[in-house]
Amino acid sequence: MVAEDAQPVNAPLPWQTQSWQRFNHALNAERSAHALLLSGPMGLGKRALAKAMAARLLCEKPDSERACGECRGCQLRRAGSHPDYTLIEPEANGSGILTIEPIRALTTFAQRTSQYPGYRVAVLAPAEALNRNAANALLKTLEEPPAGVMLILVSDRPGLLPATIRSRTQHLRLSPPPRAQALAWLNEQSVAAPELALTLAGGAPLAAQALAAAGGPDQFSALVTAVSAVARGKASAVAVATDWQAIGAQATTELMQRLTLLIARQQADTSAHESLPAGLEPLAAATPPKRLEKIAQRLVQLRAASSQALNRELSIEALFLLWSRA
Repeated sequence: MVAEDAQPVNAPLPWQTQSWQRFNHALNAERSAHALLLSGPMGLGKRALAKAMAARLLCEKPDSERACGECRGCQLRRAGSHPDYTLIEPEANGSGILTIEPIRALTTFAQRTSQYPGYRVAVLAPAEALNRNAANALLKTLEEPPAGVMLILVSDRPGLLPATIRSRTQHLRLSPPPRAQALAWLNEQSVAAPELALTLAGGAPLAAQALAAAGGPDQFSALVTAVSAVARGKASAVAVATDWQAIGAQATTELMQRLTLLIARQQADTSAHESLPAGLEPLAAATPPKRLEKIAQRLVQLRAASSQALNRELSIEALFLLWSRA
């Protein structure tokens, strides 16, 4: 049993309608699978969808195929005290791995009798965090599912899951929504610089919202200016690196990787209708594709090294030196 988000999660996000309809159609026809796998890129709200599904399954008086939000089941779920619901995820300060212990607890949860009418529901996220022993233990439950149990697995990278687990679930794949729909939602949420944020997030609305909240669009625009100055010989990598110490090597590397990706897109399709910061198009035109490929490869290496005990200042300086023609 876990405390839910402060805001009740009863309905899918706008771009999840198709998956939601498939789920409800199977449920109403009494043909729902005992296990679902929700997959897709980060930032699409897969966990929110899983929680909306759980809310629907635990609701005693669903309204228009959604949880009513008012019944005993909805109140218990929202308070984090529903005995027929469990959320399984890695510990916040742990290794990020799901070990066998919580899966054993899940097995016990699945085998006991429901305390309220309806399903016993378990949400497991991210499913790719399962280690081998945990995956094997989960497989046993999937092979012989107890009656009245619904397992909802959430995964950003379903290819990392054992094929034996994937084959025993109903797979619902989520994709980034049309850009217009995503922008409409971001504007409803009063997200700053929504077009650039969505571009940086690869079209994933929730990732764009998080980026904007963290100042990502402003940082990215500043990075384009800094990199352009270094590339044109108007500023030294050493001087520019000093201004980026507060952001840190890891965050700067991630921003540069987004930059190389957008430059590659711009070079591949100059007619792409996306919001780009001033200075990116000239930078893309001045960076040969082969040089860009080498920069991207080196960024991968430096990102791995930045997690080690290296001199922070030298690491950031190395990032900007990649763009220097000296």
